Amino acid sequence: MIDENGIWQVVVGADGQEQVTIGTPEFPVEMWGAWNRTQETLCSGVPWHWHPEFEIDVVTGGAELMQADGKTFRLQTGQGMFVNSGVLHASERAPDTPITHHDSLVFHPSVVGGATGSVFWQKYLSPLIAAPECRCVPLLGETEWERQILAEMQRIAHLWPEKQPGYEFAVRAALSNILFLLKEHCVQHAPAPTEQELRDAERIKQMVDFVRLHREDPITTAQIAASASISVSECLRCFRRMMDLTPKEYLCQHRIRHAATLLEQTDKPVAQIGAECGFEDMSYFARVFRARQGCTPSAYRAKLRK
Repeated sequence: MIDENGIWQVVVGADGQEQVTIGTPEFPVEMWGAWNRTQETLCSGVPWHWHPEFEIDVVTGGAELMQADGKTFRLQTGQGMFVNSGVLHASERAPDTPITHHDSLVFHPSVVGGATGSVFWQKYLSPLIAAPECRCVPLLGETEWERQILAEMQRIAHLWPEKQPGYEFAVRAALSNILFLLKEHCVQHAPAPTEQELRDAERIKQMVDFVRLHREDPITTAQIAASASISVSECLRCFRRMMDLTPKEYLCQHRIRHAATLLEQTDKPVAQIGAECGFEDMSYFARVFRARQGCTPSAYRAKLRK
């Protein structure tokens, strides 16, 4: 979701699942826009998380790095990505892009499928959710069906702000077409992940959960590996393949992102925030924060509260 300062915030539980209500029980659909106005506005990106709903993101300005299922996609303006139910994913502004905007649409499959025993679930949604080749699908606009999905997203984005009477029908129709196109053109048409890749995806979820629960503690790579019952070498390989990071790099990234959230949302002293995020040395905390966010923790807070 987006706060009043235009900063994207994702609240996740101990298991990494996003903690946000999507729409209403009757119409579980939500759409947001997220942006970095300049490098100094310090949006820390969307951290690693997952949810049972489908998600479609489309870059509307600048460029973003979207990460899901061990892959990183650089998406330019007008391009997007579909993320399937339960898939761990994250995003951040591309390093060479000063300003980024994107629309994010999150919706439960029941919006289109209705009751789980319906023909829509049986013929279209269940195969799409279960298809390993459809865990994340880049929408680069290179094919006609990709362009159709991006056009449907644009249609929903135009409908969403005012929500005129009957908009639910139009949104549901657009979502139905999007899911049909994905099912027709992606299921069994793209290379499926290997058993090892699927196993790595589940291991990464477990290790990411462990890092969240213990970010205040001086945890080691061996402890992170043990949380998924694997060796240190397997842990290193898994993180590198799935996130293109080492476990220590991910731990540092997670701590800095959490520190950024606390700096914005609380009035806690900077030293206390550093300690709560696992940094015992405040000069090291300031140095690492500056390297990632472009300024010191104090400057970050000051700019957000101007």
